[in-house]
Amino acid sequence: MPKPLPRKRGPSRWPLLCLSLCLALSTGLAPPPARGQTAPALPPGASAAEASLYRSAFSAERLGQPLPGPGIATGFTMLYRGAVPHAAFAAAQLPDGRGAWALASGQASPAAAEEEALRLCRQSLESLRGGRMDGECRIIAVDGRVGGEALVTPRQGAIGPFTLSPLHLFRGPDAAAGVVVWAHGYGGAGRDLRRSPAPGFLSALNNAGWDVLRFDRHPGDDALHQSLPRLIEALPLLRPYPRVVLAGHSRGGWQALLAAAQAPALVDGVLATAPAAHGELEEGERSALALEDFRRHLSALPRDRVRVLIALFEEDSFDPNPAARAAALTGLGRSAPTLVLFPDSPALRGHHGASDWRFTRDYAACVLSFFHGPEAAAPRGLRRRGCGGG
Repeated sequence: MPKPLPRKRGPSRWPLLCLSLCLALSTGLAPPPARGQTAPALPPGASAAEASLYRSAFSAERLGQPLPGPGIATGFTMLYRGAVPHAAFAAAQLPDGRGAWALASGQASPAAAEEEALRLCRQSLESLRGGRMDGECRIIAVDGRVGGEALVTPRQGAIGPFTLSPLHLFRGPDAAAGVVVWAHGYGGAGRDLRRSPAPGFLSALNNAGWDVLRFDRHPGDDALHQSLPRLIEALPLLRPYPRVVLAGHSRGGWQALLAAAQAPALVDGVLATAPAAHGELEEGERSALALEDFRRHLSALPRDRVRVLIALFEEDSFDPNPAARAAALTGLGRSAPTLVLFPDSPALRGHHGASDWRFTRDYAACVLSFFHGPEAAAPRGLRRRGCGGG
């Protein structure tokens, strides 16, 4: 296990004025827990036997024969673990090695999860075979039941507003290498994203000993001026962990950057995929404003600590100039590890490129080496292709 990064302790007072100026990013103060806010008792971390069973449950061997293709294997062993109950994974493997798969997350019941996973899998299979059904989709897993066996118990528990990712292995602050907090995007007051799955590349950190928590927000009170103070206010509750990484997609990634700039003593890293907070953009004044906001918030991060990894994508409707944003980040001259993932693959396009299984296949090794390895070994700069490792 790598030596934990040194942690500085910031001032303990949080000026009330900052609640109305939370986007100024100039204080860098570490807030205390809110009055009366304590972390509920967590379930015990997994024992060695439980960890071994967990690894066996989510191994490619559970998919049976013929040998699964990379899409099915990555989907089951990495992406499915980011789902929330009720969740199901379905797959179909064809004799020629190709296959189709699908996962359903956050359904009303196990039966509903199975039905939705099968529907999506059959839809994918029909597309693969040009409308012909030469294979049959089958259920691989439902919640913690894998291949019909009850192998994993979905975890429940919370640290303040952060809930345990139910299907990731939980070790607890005393045994984990660190913790990564995942935050979903923002779809407006009428779209609830709390049941959406976390991306598959987080499972690479989970495999390496990191706990995964979720920062889920009710859409009715998820405006940035509401969710950002809640995030910062709860960061001291994560202090038992040796390292803390704030991660998120779209608005979730944007607020991770802002929180790290405001409380750098409590954050060791940021992992933001397609970070955005401006809604769909058009060329012109609003586009220029978004880029300027991005540059300003990046400059507020301390240059000598807080590792920053940002994934950007071509054809992102929320980011009309990802190349300019990549240049803004790589041109900061930070001494702390800083990495931009900017895939040149035609398959990885658009605002949700990081959710694609191929992003996990090609870039999970980048995420792992960047946050889990020693600082000197962390990849830096701009990468259009993955970090190797198969």
